[in-house]
Amino acid sequence: MVFGSVLVLIVAVIFMLWMAHSSHFGLTGKIIAIIALPFVGAIIGFLGDLAVASQSVEWFPVLWMYGGFIGMIASLVVMIITATKASHENGDEPVVVFNSDGTEGKLKVTFIQGWKSFFRNAFNFNGRANLQMFGWGLLSYVIINFIWCLVMGVISGCLPNVSWLLMIISGLVLLGLTLPLLALNVRRLRDTGMKNGLNYTLNIIGFISPMFLIIGTIYKIVLLVLLCMPTGKFQKE
Repeated sequence: MVFGSVLVLIVAVIFMLWMAHSSHFGLTGKIIAIIALPFVGAIIGFLGDLAVASQSVEWFPVLWMYGGFIGMIASLVVMIITATKASHENGDEPVVVFNSDGTEGKLKVTFIQGWKSFFRNAFNFNGRANLQMFGWGLLSYVIINFIWCLVMGVISGCLPNVSWLLMIISGLVLLGLTLPLLALNVRRLRDTGMKNGLNYTLNIIGFISPMFLIIGTIYKIVLLVLLCMPTGKFQKE
């Protein structure tokens, strides 16, 4: 029973990845895949936990976390590919350049340029950022966040007596990473044609949403869908 359910879910994952890649489903298929992959991964891991627990009473359920994490990685990959592909199709769209005054220019964005822009525009809530700039900036955030959490985990394991100090330092670093991401989100939603009032409101709610656990997670997913909208999507003629 468990094996059959896992097999069905794996087939569902393969179908969603195909749907995200196929041009027949367009942006809708990609959004569905981005939203569903983390949940499907967690469900597969949960079923795996049930299977292992039936064989060993000492098993601690962790596979659902691994499954959800893998699903999140797959979702992020789909999102970045979607953003990059969309930006190549709209390569002439203006994006935020590296000037401190927030001026815009036309350029083809590479990962290095996106990385630099993410930090140099950390406090720049003006201008716009197209899908490619958003994709590279988000990837930069995820990479640095992952490496930092990994380093903190190793250090806290070696120095358990100063774990409280490491938590404070880690919190400050993560906050420092969140501010550039927040500014990038504002520029991205403005690029979709969203009005500033709604733009700022959605991002402020997104900033505090992690405090609300499940509801906050659902809101983050909705916000992510809006951030992946193409340039000018909400622009009124």
